[in-house]
Amino acid sequence: MPDYDEETQAVVNDAEDARDKFKMAEKNLGETEADIRNLEKELSLDLGPNDEFAYMYGNCYELTNEYIYRFCPFDRVTQKPKQGGIDTNLGTWDSWAGPEGNKYSLMKYEGGTSCWQGPNRSTKIKLVCGKETMLTSCTEPSRCEYLMELQTPALCEEPDNVPAEHDEL
Repeated sequence: MPDYDEETQAVVNDAEDARDKFKMAEKNLGETEADIRNLEKELSLDLGPNDEFAYMYGNCYELTNEYIYRFCPFDRVTQKPKQGGIDTNLGTWDSWAGPEGNKYSLMKYEGGTSCWQGPNRSTKIKLVCGKETMLTSCTEPSRCEYLMELQTPALCEEPDNVPAEHDEL
């Protein structure tokens, strides 16, 4: 850069400061817009009749056997070789797919990576009652169609008859 007189240098410095502030404001705006999109997405999801599955949103659960399976509720399911490599998409969130009267017992993920000479991969997640949220199994009952089981306290029923508190004298 050439040497400027004091007055011109002050204008150049002010312009650089303004450019830096503009870039920072643009970055903050982009982050805020992304946050708004994520919140709108979360608000549009069916997280259960009483939002009992809301705690799972934004979390991921893994199961390792011959592969590493990663399940991110309301987002996607992936499979990765234990020795490393790239993730294979086993499906993205589609809908609740449980039977009538028990809709929230099965999650459906569609549109995963295409199988060689076959359909796109898909996954169903069967939810069962359990003390903690964790993947307990993964099978492939049909070619490129996966079935996983997820334990979650969100699916546990409240007991009908909770004994009244007993107070000893």
